[in-house]
Amino acid sequence: MLKKFSRYFSFILFLISFSLGFQSLTEETTADTLRFELRPVTVTASRLDGADLNVPVAVSVLNRYRIQGGQQQLVLNEALAAIPGLYTMNSENFAQDLRVSIRGFGARAAFGIRGIKILVDGIPESTPDGQAQVDNIDLSFINRAEVLRGPVSALYGNASGGVISFSSSELPISSYMDGRLSTGDFGFQQIQLKAGQQRGPISYVMNFSRNQADGFREHSAMKNSVVNGKLRWEVDPNLNFTFLTNYAESPLANDPGALTKDQVAENRSSARDRNVQYNSGESVSQFRIALVAEKKFAPHQTLQARVYFTTRSFENRLPFENGGQVRFNRLFSGSSIIYFSSGLILGIPYRLSAGMDLEDQQDDRQRFDNLEGVRGDKVLDQLEKFRSIGVFVEEELSINKVTKVTVGGRFDGIDVDAQDAYLEDGDASSGRTFTAMSPLLGVVHTLSTGINAYSNIATSFETPTLNELSNNPEGGGGFNADLRPQLATNYEIGLKGLFKKRLKYEMALFKIDLNDELVQYELNDFPGRTFYRNAGSSKRAGIEIGLTSFIGKGLTGSTVYTFSDFTYLDFKTVDAVHDGKMLPGIPKQFGYGDLSYVHSSGFYFKLQARFSGELYADDANKVKEQPYSVMNVRVGYQKRFSEWLFEPFAGINNLFDKKYNSNVRLNAWGGRYFEPASGFHIYGGVRVRIGS
Repeated sequence: MLKKFSRYFSFILFLISFSLGFQSLTEETTADTLRFELRPVTVTASRLDGADLNVPVAVSVLNRYRIQGGQQQLVLNEALAAIPGLYTMNSENFAQDLRVSIRGFGARAAFGIRGIKILVDGIPESTPDGQAQVDNIDLSFINRAEVLRGPVSALYGNASGGVISFSSSELPISSYMDGRLSTGDFGFQQIQLKAGQQRGPISYVMNFSRNQADGFREHSAMKNSVVNGKLRWEVDPNLNFTFLTNYAESPLANDPGALTKDQVAENRSSARDRNVQYNSGESVSQFRIALVAEKKFAPHQTLQARVYFTTRSFENRLPFENGGQVRFNRLFSGSSIIYFSSGLILGIPYRLSAGMDLEDQQDDRQRFDNLEGVRGDKVLDQLEKFRSIGVFVEEELSINKVTKVTVGGRFDGIDVDAQDAYLEDGDASSGRTFTAMSPLLGVVHTLSTGINAYSNIATSFETPTLNELSNNPEGGGGFNADLRPQLATNYEIGLKGLFKKRLKYEMALFKIDLNDELVQYELNDFPGRTFYRNAGSSKRAGIEIGLTSFIGKGLTGSTVYTFSDFTYLDFKTVDAVHDGKMLPGIPKQFGYGDLSYVHSSGFYFKLQARFSGELYADDANKVKEQPYSVMNVRVGYQKRFSEWLFEPFAGINNLFDKKYNSNVRLNAWGGRYFEPASGFHIYGGVRVRIGS
């Protein structure tokens, strides 16, 4: 214990001396050449490019410094915590993946991300049925993130309770190579390599990342490798093609499982005994290739076309015998065409986007008995298909110099099918058909310089995913015939603006009415397996506030706050009535703040704080997760010598060693709700770059 304390204390002294030393060094440098100026930024996730202040929806943007600067770059919540209305859990269990929710959409996910559309360079990372795993998104390759909050199925169709759109590294104008090595507590090791070049009309960037960690808890080790590529061919000023590729390999992601409250108190780093006994965990590999073409026919007319193809192989082991091992091979592909136009209609300036999305998903799913980690007999074999077609239009009208109106709508048709190939227990083949019409109406009005008011009404629909449909509580194959799509209508008003280029602010008030909300639960006969059912109706209301301020020379501060009131209105099960209960998995209050300093010498320092209020772990509101606050520190220094750049960096996570849970499993059986988070831990490394 004394040795461990001494190491941590020495590391804190290193950070202090590191910052003070470079602070004194900067006194000898020339005048500050960095200008920190807050300004509107262009967003593209809204289907019509425009300044964030002029978009009639709640939208936040993260730049590369917020995503990468001094960060560990292991999980997405390092950056996403700075978004109001967005809540994350499960950042330390790589077998379950990060759980992200926006205004409650996605909170029900047992693993991965549900109900939120994830895009990378405009290519869907989310499958057509509405689920996404982000283990193949490499933060070192991400240059920016845009987050649209609230239902927007009018733009993206199924499972669009919010949108997170990532943009990858900018293509270079000259050659460079970049490498980053880092290490830290709990066996953390990371290697990142990047290279880019431009040759005439062709430019490209390649990125490789390898991560591994033993984990804070027993049986929580992980390993993964990710390769990304991006190449653009500028045929002429009016025509270009962009090729994108991604390969991810995760051969190891153990699942330590959830614990009871007493087990957490006894040993926070322990794993659930059954998870060790059955060797719970997963392995996955994924490959994607995509092509984006853009043709400008005239200054105000552009056509974009996208096509992509993705394969994913997945195997996991759950902590029970009967059907406890799952294997599927997934193929999902899609194409889209979007037409952009602008001009005058009856003397009124307009901008228009219209297009079509075609998507296809096939999951060849099999289940086997889990004989304490060894694959046993097959108990399920079926081919699951999800096909969709969506047609949409969105138009922005500039009514006058201070008022813009956006109207839009989308029609989606979906066919879902399960073909049973395991006929020993009968033929359980089945199919479903869904259709939805999703409108959007938004208005933004400039009240005065630096003050924009907006409002919108938008809807979303969310079908059950193939995995949720195939988890049939009656056992056997086929789909759960009782599950219905979740429908939502969002009403929102807000203010956003920029005050004297020193304070950027946003505030949104929203109310969401939901029918047939999809809710997860567990059964005693299948511990660790998640099933789903529909609640009758529910409502969500809340307020989201975000502030970013330029405090002084090189010094900025940000803070976000979210208040949520999410309640079941009509939800009855066989043995309980949950009317009036709070939705589990989302705290009433949560927030984030940071103080960031960047000096012209290259020294930077960031202090981050995250707060989460109490939340319920079950629909009955009998089990609570207590509130907590966590603070992190990042520090680094960039020094350039000719064409070489050196950047040592270091960080502390959970500075004050707070005890809290990184994940709460909703409606878990047997009181196993809690997955403890790691305490005080450190990391550090160095980045080297050659070229501009």
